[in-house]
Amino acid sequence: MCKVSVIVPVYRVEKYVDRCMKSLLRQTLTDIEVVCICEKDDSSYQKLFAYQQADARVHLVEKKNTGVSSARNAGMGAAKGKYLAFVDADDWIERYALETLYHTAEQYDTQIIAYGIWPTAEPGSDRRGIFDCTPVRNVLYHGNGMKALFYEHGSRPYIGNKFYNRQFLAENDIWFNESMRLGEDQLLQFEAFGKAENICFVKDKLYHYDIKRNDSAMNGCRQQDAEADSFRLLTIIMDKKREQYPDAYDKEYMAWLLQEYGWLVNQHKQSASEDRMNKIRSISGYFQELSAGKYVHELPLEYQYLYERFQKYREGGWNDAYIRLPYREYDAFMKKQTEGFCQKIMTAERCFIGVRRLYEIFVFHEIWHWILTGMIRLVQRYKIYRARKIKIPS
Repeated sequence: MCKVSVIVPVYRVEKYVDRCMKSLLRQTLTDIEVVCICEKDDSSYQKLFAYQQADARVHLVEKKNTGVSSARNAGMGAAKGKYLAFVDADDWIERYALETLYHTAEQYDTQIIAYGIWPTAEPGSDRRGIFDCTPVRNVLYHGNGMKALFYEHGSRPYIGNKFYNRQFLAENDIWFNESMRLGEDQLLQFEAFGKAENICFVKDKLYHYDIKRNDSAMNGCRQQDAEADSFRLLTIIMDKKREQYPDAYDKEYMAWLLQEYGWLVNQHKQSASEDRMNKIRSISGYFQELSAGKYVHELPLEYQYLYERFQKYREGGWNDAYIRLPYREYDAFMKKQTEGFCQKIMTAERCFIGVRRLYEIFVFHEIWHWILTGMIRLVQRYKIYRARKIKIPS
């Protein structure tokens, strides 16, 4: 038994694996193990074997590559730590990350911790959504895991910025679905968050994500058949909802559907293929099942427009006007839903925190993130203001 097991699936990342391994073996928390899953024919295998020979904390699991979910499951099966962390071999974590997460988990008796994630370079416009996938406050949810899942930044979709109690996962038989090529991490979170008693969110950005690599584990299969896989994920999640929460969380699932699948009816120009129309009708059916009409008026105005558009498409209507979604208003809506369900927590302060922040600003281009994000949000606010002055065609 050790304090933390770090699961590292390795596949064709020889160029990056040293950076990852060094960040793990130099952790301020030393009572850890690093479980690497790699096939023998991979170019990284010999490097990992050398790390195993040099450091007894490294355990190399030889396994033929059959996908990242299969590799992570193999790592979870081999792990002996009280807690599990997941790090992709092309990413890395801060030197004090595991110590911070371990002590937070022990202090608040948590089953899950979601912590800050940060890209190593300025993401393009198509990937700026990563900023909505990192916690923005230090809070604890007690007995309200599904509220945390739907309304707290950082809960979905990535697995890399999650810290789990291993016994909690084992007792609830929670594993990655190996048949999923896309969304396997989000599916696991839908299962785990609903069963967790205590969930912490830590806004400190401890995980560094190499956003430049299109073939990284976090981006796996997002290029091929992404739409079909995304709808398979939707079907599974809605089936589990009927099974586990038949009379609960209707509003939460409705808002999630609009967030995740609103793009179907929110395109500048598109051809109304039969396949797309079937998907739109399917989601409209889910809205009817969720009695969405009772709750949609509580959402920001633009989300109400999306909901109405789904209903009109169901009747064969079509409109190519684009609706700009209001990030700030939706954030305020999310925060309002969590009132009374979570409490603020304190995380340990570290020495030289100012020096570390300066290092991150320059090395990880954080200053450009803040400047560009601020400019983009100002433009968005202005366009939303104009859109509300002018009637949006429907």
